[in-house]
Amino acid sequence: MNKQEYLAQLRAALACLPEGEIEESVAFYTEMIDDRVADGLTEEEATAQLDDPKAAARAIVADLPVVPRTVVRTKQRNRALYWTLVILGSPLWLTLLLAAGMLVLAGLLTIWCLILGLWLLAAGLLAGGPLGIGVCLWALAVGQPAYGVFELGSGLLCFGLGLFCLHGAVAASKTLMQVSRQWIAKAKAPFVKVKEEGAAAFVGKETVHES
Repeated sequence: MNKQEYLAQLRAALACLPEGEIEESVAFYTEMIDDRVADGLTEEEATAQLDDPKAAARAIVADLPVVPRTVVRTKQRNRALYWTLVILGSPLWLTLLLAAGMLVLAGLLTIWCLILGLWLLAAGLLAGGPLGIGVCLWALAVGQPAYGVFELGSGLLCFGLGLFCLHGAVAASKTLMQVSRQWIAKAKAPFVKVKEEGAAAFVGKETVHES
């Protein structure tokens, strides 16, 4: 079969997927065929080196995350059953989805509030340095040097502790940003295909075909 016939059959086999997924997959196989034609093969020879369109579609579906893959396979087997499950099960899966999202959000907000408290503590302690100097100058002006020295020492101590807290707040914020990205990625994993993984899987398939 030529390029257009292969892509038409592939598109038909992927009809259960969202339009964006179909276009992405068709574009990838188009590029593979074009690369082989550029190497001197005919379109028929190039498509012969690829999986059958239905087998390629099954491989693409298998590469999807858990939730979309389950939905697609249910749609493929029985559309009536699929819509029945969607409608009747919506109170359950919407509640679970909302609860999972709120749990992730609550965890992130709790940790971010702790980090914000650390930043505020660092700011307050750092302000103790200039404040201690100001009180010291005032005490010297009114003839209370002992009190001024005490306030200066307290202010410098607070400033030093503030620098320590500031360092901790910066480090904690960087770590939390990484953890937040990991949590969000894990929460999205069952629903969204990671581009890098998808590309790696496609490259792996192409390598197998070429070998």
